[in-house]
Amino acid sequence: MPGSTLILAISALAMLVAAVLGAIAGDGFSFWLGHRYQRQMLSGWPLNRFPWLIERSAQFIRKYGITSVFLARFTAVVRAFVPLLAGILRMPSRQFYVANILSALVWAPMHVFPGVLLGLAVAFGGAHAPQLSLAAVGVLILVWIAWSMIRYKTAAVLECAASQQAPGSDARKSSPRPTFRADRTGQPDR
Repeated sequence: MPGSTLILAISALAMLVAAVLGAIAGDGFSFWLGHRYQRQMLSGWPLNRFPWLIERSAQFIRKYGITSVFLARFTAVVRAFVPLLAGILRMPSRQFYVANILSALVWAPMHVFPGVLLGLAVAFGGAHAPQLSLAAVGVLILVWIAWSMIRYKTAAVLECAASQQAPGSDARKSSPRPTFRADRTGQPDR
């Protein structure tokens, strides 16, 4: 039994490390693409099909800066756009990677540990498996509540950013290539 525990612990740690590194590398690559290819990225498929999401993500980055990168990791819609747009808008690499790494360190355990805990409860529970399974479900519920709170807060921040648009404007009607201040001055909007 101690050997099995060690194997499961190492496997859980390996999954956690892989999730953290994959999250950092994925957003880092997206940031690099935006930084390297800038506006060219927005004219290609599939990004040219979602100009309102691009503009909304750009507003989010302009308003919240480094915080936007952290919060985007937990928001399904803007998660794909924020790292790319952070690169396009020339967010400093140091700021981006601080938020990228910190958000990955929070995000990965939220996705890996629920399954690990449930697996441990079933594998090592023996006679106590029902109680351990109940504890694992309790932990999953707590993680779900935390996740919902993060999503709710992020949605509120996005809604606030969207409500501050000029009256009568609709981000969905904007051009496929939103105008960023960085296009005119070479510096990101602050």
